[in-house]
Amino acid sequence: MNYLKYPVLVLPLLFLLAMMYGEVFIPPNELFHPEGAYGYILWNIRIPTVIASALIGATLAISGAIMQLLLRNPLMDPYVSGTASGGAFGAVLSYFLLAFNLPFSWIIYVSPIVAFVFSMLSTTFTLLIGRRAGVYGLVIGGVVVSYVFSALISIMLTFLEERFPEVPPLAFWLLGEIEDVPWTSVLILLIIVLSLGVLGTHTARIIDLTSISDDMTLSKNVDPNKFRTLWVVLISLSTAFIVSLAGIIGFIGIIVPHLVRRLGSGSASKLVPYSLVYGAIVMIASQIISDGALGFKLPITAITSLLASPIMMYVLVKGVANTGN
Repeated sequence: MNYLKYPVLVLPLLFLLAMMYGEVFIPPNELFHPEGAYGYILWNIRIPTVIASALIGATLAISGAIMQLLLRNPLMDPYVSGTASGGAFGAVLSYFLLAFNLPFSWIIYVSPIVAFVFSMLSTTFTLLIGRRAGVYGLVIGGVVVSYVFSALISIMLTFLEERFPEVPPLAFWLLGEIEDVPWTSVLILLIIVLSLGVLGTHTARIIDLTSISDDMTLSKNVDPNKFRTLWVVLISLSTAFIVSLAGIIGFIGIIVPHLVRRLGSGSASKLVPYSLVYGAIVMIASQIISDGALGFKLPITAITSLLASPIMMYVLVKGVANTGN
Protein backbone atom coordinates (compact mmCIF):
# COMPACT_ATOMS: atom_id res chain seq x y z
CA MET A 1 0.00 0.00 0.00
CA ASN A 2 2.96 2.35 0.41
CA TYR A 3 3.21 2.60 -3.37
CA LEU A 4 -0.17 4.34 -3.41
CA LYS A 5 1.10 7.20 -1.29
CA TYR A 6 4.13 8.24 -3.32
CA PRO A 7 2.42 9.86 -6.36
CA VAL A 8 0.35 12.01 -4.00
CA LEU A 9 3.54 13.98 -3.38
CA VAL A 10 3.42 15.30 -6.97
CA LEU A 11 -0.02 16.89 -6.42
CA PRO A 12 1.33 20.28 -5.16
CA LEU A 13 3.74 20.44 -8.13
CA LEU A 14 0.94 19.67 -10.59
CA PHE A 15 -1.22 22.33 -8.95
CA LEU A 16 1.50 24.96 -9.43
CA LEU A 17 2.03 23.95 -13.06
CA ALA A 18 -1.71 24.15 -13.68
CA MET A 19 -1.67 27.68 -12.21
CA MET A 20 0.93 28.68 -14.79
CA TYR A 21 -0.43 27.16 -17.99
CA GLY A 22 -3.53 28.38 -19.77
CA GLU A 23 -4.52 30.77 -22.52
CA VAL A 24 -2.35 33.28 -20.67
CA PHE A 25 0.94 31.98 -19.26
CA ILE A 26 1.56 33.21 -15.71
CA PRO A 27 5.28 33.39 -14.79
CA PRO A 28 6.29 31.51 -11.63
CA ASN A 29 7.26 34.73 -9.83
CA GLU A 30 3.71 36.06 -10.34
CA LEU A 31 2.06 33.07 -8.68
CA PHE A 32 2.86 34.13 -5.14
CA HIS A 33 2.56 37.90 -5.54
CA PRO A 34 0.16 38.41 -8.46
CA GLU A 35 -0.68 41.95 -9.51
CA GLY A 36 -2.86 43.58 -12.14
CA ALA A 37 -4.11 41.32 -14.93
CA TYR A 38 -2.20 38.32 -13.56
CA GLY A 39 -3.94 38.71 -10.20
CA TYR A 40 -7.37 38.90 -11.79
CA ILE A 41 -6.74 35.85 -14.00
CA LEU A 42 -5.30 33.85 -11.12
CA TRP A 43 -8.04 34.48 -8.54
CA ASN A 44 -11.08 34.66 -10.79
CA ILE A 45 -10.25 32.17 -13.54
CA ARG A 46 -7.23 29.95 -13.02
CA ILE A 47 -7.61 28.87 -9.35
CA PRO A 48 -11.33 27.95 -9.49
CA THR A 49 -10.80 26.20 -12.82
CA VAL A 50 -7.92 24.07 -11.53
CA ILE A 51 -9.79 23.19 -8.32
CA ALA A 52 -12.83 22.29 -10.43
CA SER A 53 -10.62 20.10 -12.62
CA ALA A 54 -9.35 18.21 -9.58
CA LEU A 55 -12.87 17.75 -8.21
CA ILE A 56 -14.20 16.58 -11.58
CA GLY A 57 -11.40 14.03 -11.83
CA ALA A 58 -12.12 12.81 -8.30
CA THR A 59 -15.85 12.49 -9.01
CA LEU A 60 -15.37 10.56 -12.27
CA ALA A 61 -12.75 8.29 -10.71
CA ILE A 62 -14.95 7.39 -7.73
CA SER A 63 -17.92 6.87 -10.06
CA GLY A 64 -15.91 4.55 -12.29
CA ALA A 65 -14.55 2.55 -9.35
CA ILE A 66 -18.00 2.01 -7.86
CA MET A 67 -19.62 1.20 -11.22
CA GLN A 68 -16.95 -1.40 -11.94
CA LEU A 69 -17.57 -3.10 -8.61
CA LEU A 70 -21.37 -2.96 -8.55
CA LEU A 71 -21.76 -3.98 -12.21
CA ARG A 72 -18.87 -6.48 -11.98
CA ASN A 73 -17.29 -5.00 -15.07
CA PRO A 74 -13.69 -3.70 -15.08
CA LEU A 75 -14.31 -1.51 -18.12
CA MET A 76 -17.23 0.57 -16.88
CA ASP A 77 -17.19 4.29 -16.19
CA PRO A 78 -19.66 7.14 -16.83
CA TYR A 79 -18.25 7.56 -20.37
CA VAL A 80 -18.37 3.93 -21.46
CA SER A 81 -21.78 3.37 -19.85
CA GLY A 82 -23.29 6.12 -21.97
CA THR A 83 -24.13 8.19 -18.89
CA ALA A 84 -21.97 11.12 -19.99
CA SER A 85 -23.19 11.11 -23.61
CA GLY A 86 -26.80 11.05 -22.47
CA GLY A 87 -26.11 13.92 -20.09
CA ALA A 88 -24.41 15.92 -22.84
CA PHE A 89 -27.40 15.34 -25.11
CA GLY A 90 -29.72 16.67 -22.40
CA ALA A 91 -27.49 19.68 -21.75
CA VAL A 92 -27.37 20.60 -25.44
CA LEU A 93 -31.10 19.95 -25.76
CA SER A 94 -31.72 22.61 -23.11
CA TYR A 95 -30.36 25.23 -25.54
CA PHE A 96 -33.46 24.71 -27.65
CA LEU A 97 -35.29 26.78 -25.03
CA LEU A 98 -33.93 29.72 -27.00
CA ALA A 99 -36.45 28.84 -29.70
CA PHE A 100 -39.19 29.86 -27.23
CA ASN A 101 -37.53 33.24 -26.61
CA LEU A 102 -36.55 32.29 -23.07
CA PRO A 103 -33.57 34.18 -21.57
CA PHE A 104 -30.18 32.66 -22.24
CA SER A 105 -29.42 32.82 -18.50
CA TRP A 106 -32.16 30.25 -17.83
CA ILE A 107 -30.11 27.58 -19.54
CA ILE A 108 -27.57 27.66 -16.70
CA TYR A 109 -30.25 26.42 -14.30
CA VAL A 110 -32.23 24.16 -16.63
CA SER A 111 -29.25 22.42 -18.26
CA PRO A 112 -28.18 20.25 -15.25
CA ILE A 113 -31.77 19.07 -14.74
CA VAL A 114 -32.29 18.01 -18.35
CA ALA A 115 -28.81 16.49 -18.38
CA PHE A 116 -29.66 14.39 -15.32
CA VAL A 117 -32.85 13.05 -16.91
CA PHE A 118 -31.00 11.91 -20.02
CA SER A 119 -28.06 10.58 -18.00
CA MET A 120 -30.49 8.31 -16.18
CA LEU A 121 -32.20 7.38 -19.43
CA SER A 122 -28.97 6.50 -21.24
CA THR A 123 -27.66 4.47 -18.29
CA THR A 124 -30.93 2.55 -18.14
CA PHE A 125 -30.68 1.78 -21.87
CA THR A 126 -27.15 0.45 -21.36
CA LEU A 127 -28.20 -1.77 -18.45
CA LEU A 128 -31.16 -3.13 -20.45
CA ILE A 129 -28.97 -3.91 -23.47
CA GLY A 130 -26.33 -5.66 -21.37
CA ARG A 131 -28.71 -7.32 -18.93
CA ARG A 132 -28.41 -10.81 -20.40
CA ALA A 133 -25.16 -10.49 -22.29
CA GLY A 134 -22.71 -10.31 -19.38
CA VAL A 135 -19.70 -8.05 -19.18
CA TYR A 136 -19.22 -7.60 -22.91
CA GLY A 137 -22.91 -6.83 -23.28
CA LEU A 138 -22.61 -3.89 -20.90
CA VAL A 139 -19.59 -2.51 -22.72
CA ILE A 140 -21.15 -2.95 -26.16
CA GLY A 141 -24.44 -1.54 -24.92
CA GLY A 142 -22.68 1.50 -23.51
CA VAL A 143 -20.75 2.07 -26.74
CA VAL A 144 -23.95 1.83 -28.79
CA VAL A 145 -25.80 4.26 -26.52
CA SER A 146 -22.82 6.66 -26.55
CA TYR A 147 -22.64 6.62 -30.35
CA VAL A 148 -26.37 7.25 -30.69
CA PHE A 149 -26.37 10.23 -28.33
CA SER A 150 -23.10 11.58 -29.78
CA ALA A 151 -24.64 11.49 -33.26
CA LEU A 152 -27.72 13.31 -31.99
CA ILE A 153 -25.52 15.91 -30.30
CA SER A 154 -23.66 16.54 -33.58
CA ILE A 155 -26.97 17.05 -35.39
CA MET A 156 -28.25 19.45 -32.73
CA LEU A 157 -24.99 21.42 -32.67
CA THR A 158 -25.19 21.91 -36.43
CA PHE A 159 -28.78 23.08 -36.12
CA LEU A 160 -28.00 25.46 -33.25
CA GLU A 161 -25.12 27.06 -35.15
CA GLU A 162 -27.45 27.74 -38.09
CA ARG A 163 -30.51 28.78 -36.11
CA PHE A 164 -28.86 30.70 -33.25
CA PRO A 165 -25.53 32.16 -34.45
CA GLU A 166 -25.36 34.29 -31.29
CA VAL A 167 -24.81 31.14 -29.19
CA PRO A 168 -21.09 30.48 -28.60
CA PRO A 169 -19.59 27.31 -30.14
CA LEU A 170 -20.71 24.21 -28.24
CA ALA A 171 -18.45 21.56 -29.78
CA PHE A 172 -16.70 21.12 -26.40
CA TRP A 173 -19.72 19.01 -25.33
CA LEU A 174 -18.26 16.15 -27.37
CA LEU A 175 -14.68 16.13 -26.05
CA GLY A 176 -14.67 18.10 -22.81
CA GLU A 177 -13.31 21.47 -21.81
CA ILE A 178 -12.86 22.90 -18.31
CA GLU A 179 -12.71 26.66 -18.57
CA ASP A 180 -13.88 29.71 -16.59
CA VAL A 181 -15.60 27.75 -13.83
CA PRO A 182 -17.37 30.01 -11.29
CA TRP A 183 -16.78 29.58 -7.57
CA THR A 184 -20.42 28.52 -7.06
CA SER A 185 -19.86 25.53 -9.35
CA VAL A 186 -16.66 24.70 -7.47
CA LEU A 187 -18.66 24.58 -4.24
CA ILE A 188 -21.25 22.24 -5.79
CA LEU A 189 -18.47 19.99 -7.09
CA LEU A 190 -16.92 19.90 -3.62
CA ILE A 191 -20.25 18.81 -2.12
CA ILE A 192 -20.57 16.09 -4.78
CA VAL A 193 -17.05 14.75 -4.16
CA LEU A 194 -17.47 14.73 -0.40
CA SER A 195 -20.87 13.03 -0.67
CA LEU A 196 -19.64 10.29 -3.00
CA GLY A 197 -16.42 9.80 -1.04
CA VAL A 198 -18.07 9.58 2.38
CA LEU A 199 -20.96 7.40 1.21
CA GLY A 200 -18.65 5.17 -0.83
CA THR A 201 -16.32 4.65 2.11
CA HIS A 202 -19.19 4.16 4.56
CA THR A 203 -20.84 1.49 2.37
CA ALA A 204 -17.56 -0.05 1.16
CA ARG A 205 -18.34 -3.43 2.74
CA ILE A 206 -21.72 -3.64 0.99
CA ILE A 207 -20.14 -2.57 -2.30
CA ASP A 208 -17.56 -5.38 -1.97
CA LEU A 209 -20.25 -7.95 -1.17
CA THR A 210 -22.40 -6.81 -4.11
CA SER A 211 -19.41 -7.11 -6.42
CA ILE A 212 -19.05 -10.77 -5.37
CA SER A 213 -22.61 -12.05 -5.03
CA ASP A 214 -26.15 -10.72 -4.68
CA ASP A 215 -26.85 -13.50 -2.18
CA MET A 216 -24.09 -12.26 0.10
CA THR A 217 -25.57 -8.76 -0.07
CA LEU A 218 -29.02 -10.11 0.82
CA SER A 219 -27.50 -11.89 3.82
CA LYS A 220 -26.73 -8.42 5.22
CA ASN A 221 -30.39 -7.40 4.76
CA VAL A 222 -29.54 -5.13 1.82
CA ASP A 223 -31.40 -5.39 -1.49
CA PRO A 224 -28.60 -5.43 -4.12
CA ASN A 225 -30.84 -4.11 -6.89
CA LYS A 226 -32.00 -1.15 -4.82
CA PHE A 227 -28.42 -0.55 -3.71
CA ARG A 228 -27.24 -0.48 -7.34
CA THR A 229 -30.12 1.78 -8.32
CA LEU A 230 -29.20 4.23 -5.57
CA TRP A 231 -25.64 4.46 -6.86
CA VAL A 232 -26.73 4.71 -10.50
CA VAL A 233 -28.91 7.69 -9.56
CA LEU A 234 -26.13 9.38 -7.58
CA ILE A 235 -23.54 8.80 -10.31
CA SER A 236 -25.95 9.96 -13.02
CA LEU A 237 -26.73 13.12 -11.05
CA SER A 238 -23.03 13.83 -10.49
CA THR A 239 -22.13 13.12 -14.12
CA ALA A 240 -24.99 15.29 -15.36
CA PHE A 241 -23.70 18.29 -13.44
CA ILE A 242 -20.14 17.73 -14.69
CA VAL A 243 -21.34 17.38 -18.28
CA SER A 244 -23.42 20.55 -18.04
CA LEU A 245 -20.30 22.34 -16.82
CA ALA A 246 -17.46 20.83 -18.87
CA GLY A 247 -18.91 18.57 -21.55
CA ILE A 248 -18.02 14.89 -21.97
CA ILE A 249 -14.79 13.91 -20.20
CA GLY A 250 -14.08 10.26 -20.80
CA PHE A 251 -12.14 7.35 -19.35
CA ILE A 252 -10.98 8.88 -16.05
CA GLY A 253 -13.20 6.27 -14.38
CA ILE A 254 -11.27 3.50 -16.15
CA ILE A 255 -7.73 4.84 -15.82
CA VAL A 256 -7.72 5.63 -12.11
CA PRO A 257 -9.34 2.53 -10.52
CA HIS A 258 -7.04 0.24 -12.53
CA LEU A 259 -4.03 2.30 -11.51
CA VAL A 260 -5.05 2.05 -7.85
CA ARG A 261 -5.58 -1.71 -8.15
CA ARG A 262 -2.16 -2.21 -9.69
CA LEU A 263 -0.46 -0.21 -6.94
CA GLY A 264 -2.41 -1.46 -3.98
CA SER A 265 -5.83 -2.84 -3.18
CA GLY A 266 -9.04 -3.51 -5.08
CA SER A 267 -11.36 -3.43 -2.08
CA ALA A 268 -13.85 -0.57 -1.99
CA SER A 269 -12.54 0.65 1.38
CA LYS A 270 -9.21 1.52 -0.31
CA LEU A 271 -10.35 1.93 -3.91
CA VAL A 272 -12.82 4.75 -3.21
CA PRO A 273 -10.59 7.15 -1.21
CA TYR A 274 -7.49 6.51 -3.31
CA SER A 275 -9.48 6.89 -6.54
CA LEU A 276 -10.58 10.29 -5.24
CA VAL A 277 -6.96 11.43 -4.83
CA TYR A 278 -5.60 9.80 -7.98
CA GLY A 279 -8.54 11.09 -9.99
CA ALA A 280 -7.56 14.63 -9.02
CA ILE A 281 -3.92 13.95 -9.97
CA VAL A 282 -4.69 12.46 -13.39
CA MET A 283 -7.23 15.17 -14.17
CA ILE A 284 -4.93 18.06 -13.27
CA ALA A 285 -2.13 16.51 -15.35
CA SER A 286 -4.53 16.16 -18.30
CA GLN A 287 -5.70 19.74 -17.77
CA ILE A 288 -2.12 21.04 -17.95
CA ILE A 289 -1.60 19.32 -21.30
CA SER A 290 -5.02 20.43 -22.51
CA ASP A 291 -4.44 24.08 -21.58
CA GLY A 292 -1.39 24.56 -23.74
CA ALA A 293 1.64 22.88 -22.19
CA LEU A 294 2.40 21.58 -25.71
CA GLY A 295 1.92 25.02 -27.26
CA PHE A 296 -1.70 24.53 -28.32
CA LYS A 297 -5.02 23.59 -26.71
CA LEU A 298 -6.36 20.04 -26.84
CA PRO A 299 -9.70 18.50 -25.85
CA ILE A 300 -9.38 16.70 -22.52
CA THR A 301 -11.01 13.47 -23.69
CA ALA A 302 -8.45 13.21 -26.51
CA ILE A 303 -5.77 13.05 -23.81
CA THR A 304 -7.59 10.69 -21.45
CA SER A 305 -8.46 8.39 -24.37
CA LEU A 306 -4.78 7.90 -25.12
CA LEU A 307 -4.12 7.12 -21.46
CA ALA A 308 -7.02 4.68 -21.22
CA SER A 309 -6.42 2.74 -24.44
CA PRO A 310 -3.53 0.56 -23.20
CA ILE A 311 -5.41 -0.17 -19.97
CA MET A 312 -8.51 -1.30 -21.84
CA MET A 313 -6.43 -3.47 -24.18
CA TYR A 314 -4.63 -4.99 -21.20
CA VAL A 315 -7.92 -5.89 -19.51
CA LEU A 316 -9.34 -7.44 -22.66
CA VAL A 317 -6.19 -9.33 -23.64
CA LYS A 318 -5.70 -10.74 -20.15
CA GLY A 319 -9.29 -11.91 -20.15
CA VAL A 320 -10.26 -10.01 -17.03
CA ALA A 321 -13.38 -8.85 -18.79
CA ASN A 322 -14.49 -12.45 -19.23
CA THR A 323 -14.48 -13.15 -15.52
CA GLY A 324 -15.72 -9.78 -14.26
CA ASN A 325 -12.90 -9.63 -11.68
